[in-house]
Amino acid sequence: MAGTLFFFGLLRLQGKLETIKSPASIVSLELAHDAQSVEEITTTWDQQGMTSRAKTNIWIDFLFIPFYVMLFYTLCGSISVRMKGFSAKLGVLLAFGSLIAGLFDVLENILMLFSLNGHYNNFTALLTTFFATAKFTLLLLAVLYILPWGIRVLVLRVIHK
Repeated sequence: MAGTLFFFGLLRLQGKLETIKSPASIVSLELAHDAQSVEEITTTWDQQGMTSRAKTNIWIDFLFIPFYVMLFYTLCGSISVRMKGFSAKLGVLLAFGSLIAGLFDVLENILMLFSLNGHYNNFTALLTTFFATAKFTLLLLAVLYILPWGIRVLVLRVIHK
């Protein structure tokens, strides 16, 4: 968990990439669904000397991926073994979903590095957006599982002590 928090904080501090064309920082590039949007973001970053920072942010993200993936995998898996029925099965699925989210993040990062080097088109922009959206969706589902069921597991643990 400490590694996840460390890299999350580092990415936030290092990745100050907000502009009019990228109000959500690097997430704006992740969700730029067409070549025109990618061009507007990358051109703005080039003009403001931010391309190097964006590339560094993506390379740091490669280091972040194993930490957050293992955190979500462990939390979902740990909760699922304490559950029965559908809740247990769902936790296992979401644990593996966390691994898939990490793979999608790697593919998204590779595509963004290509974009920052001028190699993009409508298809690669759409593919980047697909991987980013799928990653965020899988992680959101994991959080929505972890919060209520994790609290339940903790409460039951306290009650039974």
